[in-house]
Amino acid sequence: MFVRISLTLLLALAWLPTTSQALDLSQGWRFITGDDVTWAKPEFDDSAWKPIEVGKPWEKAGHEGYDGYGWYRLRVDMPKVASESAYFEHFQRLTLFLGAVDDVDVTYFNGVEVGRTGSAPDDTKGHYKTIRRYEVPAKHIRWDAENVIAVRVFDSDGDGGMYQGTPTLSAPVWHDFVTVDIDHGHADGIYPAGSPMDLSATIRNTAFETIKGTVRWQVGSDTWRIDQRDSFADVSQPLTLSAGNSHNETLTFEPLAAGFFQVTCTLARDGEKTPISQSRMRGYAPEKIDRPTDAPKDLRAFWDQTIAELATVAPQYNVAPSPEWSTAHTDCFLVEMRSLGDVRIRAWFEVPKSAGPHPVLLRVPGYTQGMKPAQSIPNMAVLSLNIRGHGNSTDDEPAYEWWGPGDYLLRGLDDPQKFFYRGAIMDCLRGVDFVASRPEIDTKRIGITGGSQGGMLSFTTAALDKRIALCAPDIPFVADSMKGFEMTKWPGSVIRHWLGRDPKNTWEIASATFSYIDPKNLAGWIECPVLMGVGLQDTATPAPTAFAAYNQLRSPKAYRLYPEAGHSTPPEHVEAKMAWIREQFALAK
Repeated sequence: MFVRISLTLLLALAWLPTTSQALDLSQGWRFITGDDVTWAKPEFDDSAWKPIEVGKPWEKAGHEGYDGYGWYRLRVDMPKVASESAYFEHFQRLTLFLGAVDDVDVTYFNGVEVGRTGSAPDDTKGHYKTIRRYEVPAKHIRWDAENVIAVRVFDSDGDGGMYQGTPTLSAPVWHDFVTVDIDHGHADGIYPAGSPMDLSATIRNTAFETIKGTVRWQVGSDTWRIDQRDSFADVSQPLTLSAGNSHNETLTFEPLAAGFFQVTCTLARDGEKTPISQSRMRGYAPEKIDRPTDAPKDLRAFWDQTIAELATVAPQYNVAPSPEWSTAHTDCFLVEMRSLGDVRIRAWFEVPKSAGPHPVLLRVPGYTQGMKPAQSIPNMAVLSLNIRGHGNSTDDEPAYEWWGPGDYLLRGLDDPQKFFYRGAIMDCLRGVDFVASRPEIDTKRIGITGGSQGGMLSFTTAALDKRIALCAPDIPFVADSMKGFEMTKWPGSVIRHWLGRDPKNTWEIASATFSYIDPKNLAGWIECPVLMGVGLQDTATPAPTAFAAYNQLRSPKAYRLYPEAGHSTPPEHVEAKMAWIREQFALAK
């Protein structure tokens, strides 16, 4: 017999005329795996569900390794005093903040859908960083009584659930209706050399009252660590913005040299502590950025010796049909092979059923990514490679787990010969060896692509293996590595933590090791065409570091930059990249 447990959260706070405090909803959630739409109903008895901690993936909250549907439910009392806010009275709604949810969700309040992001199974990608903020109409709220919030989540792979942020419920406040949006400038956030950066921002007031305050422009150095940022401009002026209107605020900034800058525009309302602000990375003539290489003197000898060592390892290819991944147009095979150090690695090999020989695209993984067959790339063969420690290649090199073997970045960091990425890069060359050995493959049309860590692997593989005919790196990881570590919270925090573990761990040791695999030092060796994708707001693989590598290229090159993208590239980039690859391979569009 289950005893129904109802957690009552009392709202004991002052709801002021135009401001309010948010009700903390971080405690009391219950959870179950599976899917049943009746679980959204407020009368449903969820007493048999298990308590769960939100603000972390469900894998870290008792449901390790689970992918699929999961439901969260919370019961909360809503005192009538919450309706006394002037903004609630005017807009007749509350704001439900859930933070970030991985991957997609449908959210209900008292059984009524109040918001959704993405959909399963067709639209699950790219939503995990989207902050969920949904409106709850007044007609659905039970005042001085229990309300039920239900969140239906679908996670396709990796971490899942309500993994980041503190859920809250609050009446609207003025800054919910005032926005600051920094314009893109020259479409992609890049300003050309020879003229100043004419920055502009649009401030909109959709509230019902006039807002008086101060607008402040700040231009700083390119680091994402605010406490490390140098200031190049700081200008303020008053602003009065009536209800329902917008205002364009401008600043002319003249950089002293090519580079990237953090641009911030802030509106501070008179008498209020919390301002409205937006910060964006902007670039000035990035193709002219001069970041000198720091390649070790023995760089060429180091890689020649490593490639020679790989050649002594018998690949022992084993190719097995994988019909569950085959399609109407392609046959799929699971490939096992041996790489540097006799490490076993695996890949998925998809071959068109039409007559060959076919061009081939080598897909390499991002950090911790487990590669699966593409199933969506026509007219060419595809090798989706799992380097050591990734996906189904963990027999001889353990996978990354935050509680386990630790970061790939740190494995063998004190010795370039033992460094994880020495072997990982050779895994990619072994993948090239495999496709080059296949009669179905046109060995003059071998391409490579990947994002983040895969972007770095694409750069380095193309530099070391002249069989690569085209290279399409996206958001490349550890390019201009030490600058990247200095300017990022992550992955910089990994190196900073390592430095604090032992006095023997030094910045100089880390720099010396990374110099052997840094795309900035190897890009000049590339002879094939390159197309690079960059997210201008990327806080993990920042745009300045990507251009440090890109500007070393001497082969035909181009880039596509996305002004609002972070550590990912949007769907239109995938389309543009594949069109470029088909063009390079002389395939029909």
